Amino acid sequence: MALETRLVSPRRVGPPFAVGVLAVLGTIPFVTALEPLADVPRWLALVVIIVSGVGGVGLAAFVGAALAPDVGLRTLAPDRLPGDGVRAYRLPALVGVGVTLLTLGLHGVVAAAGGDPALLDRWVDGGALAVLASVAGGVVTELVLRFGVMTFVVWVAWTTRPATDGGVTRTSVWAGILAAATLGGAAAVPAAAVGGVDLLAIGAAAVGPFVGGVVFGSLYWRYDLAAAVVAHAVASLVRALLAAALF
Repeated sequence: MALETRLVSPRRVGPPFAVGVLAVLGTIPFVTALEPLADVPRWLALVVIIVSGVGGVGLAAFVGAALAPDVGLRTLAPDRLPGDGVRAYRLPALVGVGVTLLTLGLHGVVAAAGGDPALLDRWVDGGALAVLASVAGGVVTELVLRFGVMTFVVWVAWTTRPATDGGVTRTSVWAGILAAATLGGAAAVPAAAVGGVDLLAIGAAAVGPFVGGVVFGSLYWRYDLAAAVVAHAVASLVRALLAAALF
């Protein structure tokens, strides 16, 4: 299918972009205080985080707003979920709790195998600011990886090989889900490797976000982006609170 020049309505770009900017700002107090950035001037850390974060969510918001409707992906569609209004998002919230339990299971496996489970939670050792950063980071992740990367991959796969009726194939959907989830898993490795290389912990740190990414991507495809955001935010919140208490 030919790539068409199109105008993207600010009404479709604005809401996800605004949410993304707020989430980026929510990570700043904690991220700038991390030990690896201790020797970096605070103003420089702020500039890098804001420019890269806002730029990332801005690009993702534009890509998602422009391409998602073509492949049946929606930003906000509560009618696709069971329940009415806000209550419709109870299901994604429960899914987020399930993802948290999976992550804690990985902690247990790492600890039982002799690894260092604390490496998986170095980002939640900072009180309320760490909890805020964890939740905000989850929101940013969904905007960039699901609304941006997944949407783009699904769209490219659809334009390359559409279904016989012109629709989107399951192969295209899973290509997008797996591509975004793989990037999420890979992005978690450097943080887990800070302070030393523990292969068990690093492997678990990559597997957790990958599996979570598959779950969140499935929610985005089946329901809407808001479902993925709610699930990831709840997972990050519960995980951060439990990890702070347990580790």
